[in-house]
Amino acid sequence: MRKINRSMLSIFLLGGLCLWLAGCGDGFTAPTAPTGVTATAGKNLVTITWKPVTGATAYNIYWSTTAGVTGPTGTNGTPLFVVTNPYTQTGLNAGTTYYYVVTSVIANTESPPSDPVSATPT
Repeated sequence: MRKINRSMLSIFLLGGLCLWLAGCGDGFTAPTAPTGVTATAGKNLVTITWKPVTGATAYNIYWSTTAGVTGPTGTNGTPLFVVTNPYTQTGLNAGTTYYYVVTSVIANTESPPSDPVSATPT
């Protein structure tokens, strides 16, 4: 049996640490922001749609009546968690503009927000 010197052991441990930090090749892909997001106004409602994100298990919508809503790491607005696509928000005020971003969720990891969209219910 060959004796392992400290230098070889250090290289082995460092390599293992690098693999562990890289996710050990577990195949996890961070979620991407939804694309193709649209907001369509109706009578006291807005319907939000987007292109599905591969592997997403849920979607979050962040909304506000002020421009600049950015999702989970900025001006949050009000979150609507685990929503379906399309999603219709009802009970809104006619003539008020509502601003939205959508995020996708994979393995409890939330994506960056989509491009913002807005609509003004009638």
